[in-house]
Amino acid sequence: MIDKNTPLISIIIPIYNVEGYLRECLNSVVNQTLKDIEIILINDGSTDNCGKICDEYAINDERIIVIHKENAGLGAAFNNGFDIAKGEYCTIVESDDYIKLDMCEKLYKLACSLDCQVIKSDFIGFEGEGEQRIFKNLPICYDQSLYNKKTNPYLNPNIIINSWNMNQSSLYRMDFIKKHNIRANETKGASYQDIGLWFQILSLASSIYFHHEGFYFYRQDNENASVKNKEKVYSVCDEFEFLDKFLDRNLEHKNRLQDIFYCFKFRTYLWNLKRIDKKYKLEFLYKISQDFSPIYDKLNKKYFTYKELSDLWSIVKDPKKSYQNHFFHKIKKNIIKTRYKLQYLYFKIKDSHAQ
Repeated sequence: MIDKNTPLISIIIPIYNVEGYLRECLNSVVNQTLKDIEIILINDGSTDNCGKICDEYAINDERIIVIHKENAGLGAAFNNGFDIAKGEYCTIVESDDYIKLDMCEKLYKLACSLDCQVIKSDFIGFEGEGEQRIFKNLPICYDQSLYNKKTNPYLNPNIIINSWNMNQSSLYRMDFIKKHNIRANETKGASYQDIGLWFQILSLASSIYFHHEGFYFYRQDNENASVKNKEKVYSVCDEFEFLDKFLDRNLEHKNRLQDIFYCFKFRTYLWNLKRIDKKYKLEFLYKISQDFSPIYDKLNKKYFTYKELSDLWSIVKDPKKSYQNHFFHKIKKNIIKTRYKLQYLYFKIKDSHAQ
């Protein structure tokens, strides 16, 4: 039974040095059409004016709770929010993003009508400012058959490798979060601590609904975002060590999720390999080989695509050769592209002279 004084939704906003974006984020939250919300601002040791902006908004809106704390990372900020959230549901909004004004209202109505623990909706990626912004719809789920129906991910863990590991644009029932004591990894200075949180939620939930409409505006040109930092090589590895411990604590979960976990881990490692600076790529290929060599023969290959298995085998067998093949293939591909481009320009100039 929900207490009548319980807010319908707790909105958790981790904040760190985003003063240029913060007002747009907060304006989109305080002006939600659903008014029965609480807004939890976790100022994670910002050294700019974020703290002052948070306090300014709190003075004008009694629904806002501000926590000023020493910098401890994204995972700790998530956990701080979970600890004090009183809502029936919670949602996460990153402080350099913003949301549609009816996001909370529409997702809450969906959650209630479906009696669902987790609601996830699509994203709207954007770059630029003002009238120059470019928007692009981004699906939260790669499998179209999973949309618009209530599904049990506990019984269908394939959802884990068929959806995007983003925690935003979602509603999570707080009694579900608290029942399973779902916590994010806390590692100061690390990044991607939303990976461990996302995996736990999807692996433990008994009901999830993917919704096609996009409500969440996801900024993709913030140069200070973790994804842009090519020097952070091993943060994703920290998350999988954290998840290893999560699975080791419950053998039932481990037996049910181990194969899916390895597939998800390899895909994330490949994503990280593409993202990091070139000078770290060979080093990280050796890390992939180190992690997957002992388990390669035991992997359930049905969860991997043919290309993924081919890539994994080449990395496990010889990381250096895999790197060289990839590097020279890329050079060859760029040479071919350049050749076609020059041919196109040559014939275009020739045609214009002929006219």
